[in-house]
Amino acid sequence: MSFLDDEYLASWAAGDHEPLGGVSGMIVMKTSGGPDGKVNVSLSFEGGVLRAATPGTTRGADLTLEAPWELAAEVVCGDADPAQHYMAGDLKVSGDMALWLELLPAWRAAGSLGSPG
Repeated sequence: MSFLDDEYLASWAAGDHEPLGGVSGMIVMKTSGGPDGKVNVSLSFEGGVLRAATPGTTRGADLTLEAPWELAAEVVCGDADPAQHYMAGDLKVSGDMALWLELLPAWRAAGSLGSPG
């Protein structure tokens, strides 16, 4: 299993994770520079719980996060601070900034986005 491959996404969505506050919405994560080049995934959250993690982008995403593949892996797994990398410009955020401001403290408190690893 490798970060963001099909097996990772299936395990991620099937996991029993702590809720990330009350976050609800569709978040698209765009990565580049990984073993498979550019990889995009769509993450559907409802009531703070990850309900689906699917390959590709979803139209009408509420929030889009863009980062190099290695940084994305570190941030998702809780090994890097998303706020710090956002402020440094390494993690780009676009879309519903209110959702970002709701997601960020819950994500930082949890230490990860509920990744399977």
